[in-house]
Amino acid sequence: MPLGNVVEVAEKWGPALTKAVKEGDIEDFKSLFTDDLVEVVIQTDEGGEALFTIGDDNELATLDWAAFLETSTNELKDQDYVKTESQCLGVLGPRLIMETGRFNSKGEVYLEATSILTLSEFTGKIVAYEAFSDPGMQTMRDLAEPK
Repeated sequence: MPLGNVVEVAEKWGPALTKAVKEGDIEDFKSLFTDDLVEVVIQTDEGGEALFTIGDDNELATLDWAAFLETSTNELKDQDYVKTESQCLGVLGPRLIMETGRFNSKGEVYLEATSILTLSEFTGKIVAYEAFSDPGMQTMRDLAEPK
């Protein structure tokens, strides 16, 4: 898989997620993912794991894309969400390490997450998504800045 295709996923993630949440149009975000079942592992507020799958017309899916959008939108509206920005931190084979930030109406990043996206080597689409976040975490860049 060409490196450019992998990095492009990180570049599209933020604008596509923002459009989905703000406008209710999930098509750009959904187009980043495989049409098959997507495996998801995210960190809960308590630090545990939430495991689920997303897929349309798949009896093995925990959520379909409409339910995923509704759940995400409701959570983000409660957080004064304005947008998500994302960037690629590294690539290892079909895996992309990505940093995302959620911004509120004051222009502040109120949540940062580091994610691992596993892409299909055949289609370049996301087949698995893992996210690790902590509202109080510091990025490596913050830790490297002199005090």
